[in-house]
Amino acid sequence: MLRVVGVQPHESEGLEFVLLQNQGHMRLILRGHAVFSETAITGGDIRNAGHIFSEDESIGPGLFVMLSTGCGEPHWGRTKDGAYIFHTYMNRNSSVWLNCSAPLHVLGVQHTYIDRSSKIEYLVAK
Repeated sequence: MLRVVGVQPHESEGLEFVLLQNQGHMRLILRGHAVFSETAITGGDIRNAGHIFSEDESIGPGLFVMLSTGCGEPHWGRTKDGAYIFHTYMNRNSSVWLNCSAPLHVLGVQHTYIDRSSKIEYLVAK
């Protein structure tokens, strides 16, 4: 279960981020999860106030994900206290969370369907 544990809104996209943690008991794949502000959901502006993760990264129980607004390459690292953290980026050149006055929502993957012929091609490509 991926949960928001911190938000750092900032005028500079390089210093703005959302911190998430897998608070479940099992590993989860980040791909397909999304973070949206209430404003994006009610106003229909999901491109400017949200993010859908495309990384096929496995996040273990208790581990963190830092979603920075700015640009960069996704990578694993350690926090100052030694905890593992997956750092990924929205690749935006302006602040996203600074003007969002409503709560943030994390949407998770409930189900994925692949038909048999596509599944073989998908597994071979990996």
